[in-house]
Amino acid sequence: MRLQTATFGIIAIGWLALASIASAAETNLATQEQTTLSAVVDFARPLGKIRALHGVNNGPFAAGNHFADMAARHKEACFPCVRLHDSNWPNPNVVDVPAIFPLFHADPDDPKNYIFAPTDRYLEPIVQNGCQIIYRLGVSIEHKTAFYTHPPKDYQKWAKICVNIIRHYNEGWANGFHYNIKCWEIWNEPHGVSMWSGTQQQYFDLYKVAATTIKAHDSSLKVGGPAAGDVPDVLTKLFVAYCHDQKLPLDFLSWHDYTLLPQTISDRAKNSRSLLDQYGFKKTEIYCTEWRPMIAGFDEVGWQQNKPASAVREAFARNRNHEAASFAASALMLMQDSPLDMANFYTADYSPWSMFDEYGVPGKVFFAFKAFNQLTQTPNRVSVEGSPGGSATTLCAGVADDHKTAAILLSNFRGKQSQLAIAIKNLPMTGKVRVERYLVDQKHEFERVGNESFDLANPTLNITLPQATVCLLRLIQER
Repeated sequence: MRLQTATFGIIAIGWLALASIASAAETNLATQEQTTLSAVVDFARPLGKIRALHGVNNGPFAAGNHFADMAARHKEACFPCVRLHDSNWPNPNVVDVPAIFPLFHADPDDPKNYIFAPTDRYLEPIVQNGCQIIYRLGVSIEHKTAFYTHPPKDYQKWAKICVNIIRHYNEGWANGFHYNIKCWEIWNEPHGVSMWSGTQQQYFDLYKVAATTIKAHDSSLKVGGPAAGDVPDVLTKLFVAYCHDQKLPLDFLSWHDYTLLPQTISDRAKNSRSLLDQYGFKKTEIYCTEWRPMIAGFDEVGWQQNKPASAVREAFARNRNHEAASFAASALMLMQDSPLDMANFYTADYSPWSMFDEYGVPGKVFFAFKAFNQLTQTPNRVSVEGSPGGSATTLCAGVADDHKTAAILLSNFRGKQSQLAIAIKNLPMTGKVRVERYLVDQKHEFERVGNESFDLANPTLNITLPQATVCLLRLIQER
């Protein structure tokens, strides 16, 4: 079923999902009202695989804060992919090209001119957790300085340094490793003054040299960019056109989305697909290498005159609270019907933008990711249909390969409190079946709140889902 309304957004095939665009007054009213919904989960109607798109930015290690067991937390959520950018910000000593090769005038062929050890240590727990890596070649953001954000003085030499970084991590060069890192993103947000002091054309020229040099070294590697802030935007369109005209490799198109609505990430991915297809890049993948909910907007998290520091701290905390968690869960489910190949939440380290606080304590967003990861453990997606009636509830369901476990993930971002009647059809289980319920909300951190028998003779689940709540239902066949 595919429905669309101008007021509330889109319900995609296999979903019970609507993006709420209510005003602040309507949102407050929604917390007092209630809506009744129905849905049908049909396990005889497969919809492909549930894709593990719950990647993040940055790893679990920071030299200045090593007490929290962040590596265990990362493993707990099974982040499938880690993109490296702003690592150890605001004092990055890893990943960035100038951090590894600090003296640009030096000989790039001499291993002694490289400082790999800090980055080696930074990548170690990421690799041990089995995560795929997207390695951003370039520099971290500089809001008040411009030490490293200028275009390289020699593009060919810069590209050679990048190749030697690849050789170190993929081919064992300079006492290196064989990590088989496939994805190499060239620079980050070259349209932003905090990231790139050069012109647009200078970035295009750098991409041309770097991409062709890397592919000449190893054609199996994936190169891409421009890690743009908005899609579709002028930079992205001109970048794709430039790659087409210059016949350049473009294995993935990357962009970022800091947004108010979960649906926009999926919509922008569809726009990206149309843009790439228009220029003949039909096999080019689409990566959203930074995304996050902006429950508290940029004006709230930014330092401004006469604003108390406590207000900024509270704003960042809101961006990882239970409302942000329901946004994240909805976005991850909505991405399933988009052409996205990779997505990376910003971020999962110790920065203010993280789903963890500066002490490594996880916010509610982390537990939404943990809930979504549990959904991916039942990877065979099945049909969900229903009549939402103006809801902002999102729902996705899957079943394990052995048919002994199934899961249904629900999220209510900013809708009215929902009373859901979920009819279960063709559940491939017999005998005794139990239902475990887990919640992420203001009071719960993916905690089990129910464990009950499921009546196969009357297969309906009745769920109350308040606003800003994530609920995972696990159906388990007992022996």
